[in-house]
Amino acid sequence: MSTIHSFFKLDHTTRLLLIKAVTLQWFVRIMLWILPFTYIQKRIENQNNNSLVDSDIPIKKLIWAVKVTSRYTPRSTCLTRALTGQILLVRYHYSGKIMIGVSKNEGNFEAHAWLVSGEDIVLGESEKEFVPIMDVGKKQ
Repeated sequence: MSTIHSFFKLDHTTRLLLIKAVTLQWFVRIMLWILPFTYIQKRIENQNNNSLVDSDIPIKKLIWAVKVTSRYTPRSTCLTRALTGQILLVRYHYSGKIMIGVSKNEGNFEAHAWLVSGEDIVLGESEKEFVPIMDVGKKQ
């Protein structure tokens, strides 16, 4: 079954969520390409509640939308997905913050971003252990 056919078989709310998620993910990806991260970090931390959506969409469905739409976003990194997920969580009345960590495995330096809501990692789980060096977003 084609992707477009599958999309139109979804209910209206889910289709709208996917459209929002892919649009937001492209916007975040472009911001990461052209703006300094410190600017993006300040914008994320200062999100206001004026544009909140009244909906009862569960966190798992929001995260699912980010994961699905990341396939259609060029160079969708862990940071792109975490930022997109964090913005969606705030818009839908959930708390969330992005953790950025580093790891040095076998002499190779690696960085990773993941999204936390409450005490749970909701996006960006990793089998490797990363030492958090900063967090971005609303404080819990």
